[in-house]
Amino acid sequence: MKKTKLYIKTLGAFGIECNGKEITLGRNRASKYIQLVARVFSAGSEGVKKEDLQDDIYSEDLNVKSNLNNSMNNLIYQFRKVAEKAGIPGGNVFVFSDGLYKADPSVEAAADNVEFTAFINNARNSEKDEDKAKSYQKAFDIYKGNFLPELNELYWISKKSEDLRTLYEECVDFLAGYYRATGNYEAMAKIFHNASAIDPDCEWQVGEIDAYRLMKDYKRAYSLYEEMIRYYAEELGIAPTDNMQRCYQELQDAAFSEDHATSQDSSENGLKSGLVLEEEGGPYECLYPEMRASYQILSRNMERHGLTVFLLLLTIADYEGKEIRQEEKAERRMESLRVAINETLRHGDAFCRYSRTQYLVLLTGTGVEECMLVHRRLQDRLKVLAGPRATLNYRIISYADMAAENDEE
Repeated sequence: MKKTKLYIKTLGAFGIECNGKEITLGRNRASKYIQLVARVFSAGSEGVKKEDLQDDIYSEDLNVKSNLNNSMNNLIYQFRKVAEKAGIPGGNVFVFSDGLYKADPSVEAAADNVEFTAFINNARNSEKDEDKAKSYQKAFDIYKGNFLPELNELYWISKKSEDLRTLYEECVDFLAGYYRATGNYEAMAKIFHNASAIDPDCEWQVGEIDAYRLMKDYKRAYSLYEEMIRYYAEELGIAPTDNMQRCYQELQDAAFSEDHATSQDSSENGLKSGLVLEEEGGPYECLYPEMRASYQILSRNMERHGLTVFLLLLTIADYEGKEIRQEEKAERRMESLRVAINETLRHGDAFCRYSRTQYLVLLTGTGVEECMLVHRRLQDRLKVLAGPRATLNYRIISYADMAAENDEE
């Protein structure tokens, strides 16, 4: 008799495949069905004790504590009917034998978290780093997120999720170190990129930036760094950590060394051309951390001499002055604004991208009237570049204003 093949997905989201096809359990009492399937098949071939299964599934249900045995039997009876209706032949999924719940003999079952753990153990037991990397990579590819995130408020599930997450971090650490040591920086970047997609709050982007730095792909490294610190600032309300600042400093040092080496190898004509560009160039474009540091240093120094430093926050908008929500249109408009800033501002000014629809401009030795004049010039130039309906909103902020706001907070 041909066995029914079941594959239980628990990492990132719950799912069941029966003979290669996705099936859905009934919505009624679905969370109990999910726990029942996940708990039994997560135990693998060893099975799970009836008492442990009851305690885990009904740990939060005080109403059934007095009659766990009947509640469990009723749950399994109802589940068999649901499983058969969903497409599992006879609804046969597991059996109770010798005090343990296991997969039914007519079922060939596998669970992603069991496979994940098995590959981790294979990696740990391997002697060669190459063999370890192969097993860790297989485990890494299986992990799609937390164990049963839909039910993470339940104790046994949150505990299992933490244990699996620790193993996943072990995967990331080994693979990143292995690929770095072997010079496979592209694979190193991919490891950190995929890990960051699963958990963007874990600073794994720093590892991806380091990989791009080692590849000398500084454009991608700077772009990701800017995206990372903006996410931490706007979404989490967190300033750049020591690890992020270390990453940024190493990136700056590497990029400077590269530029210096390139300039040393340049021809005399190339050097002269570079000097002309430096003299006739526009404002300095930087990342937000540089802008913030420069602003604070400049403002404090210029205050002593009675001079001012202003920040001009520029926001692109539609013809009604409202936010541009269409991604492609906003990106095109931001590029036009970038060109306008480069063509309009002085050599001593600086600017950085602040958000999806905003640039921040640092103006030195100016007053409010001059800031308003700069805005009008930028607005006029933007209309030429992006069309007469292009609108540019602005806000002027001085260091004193920001300090006052901080004091109020």
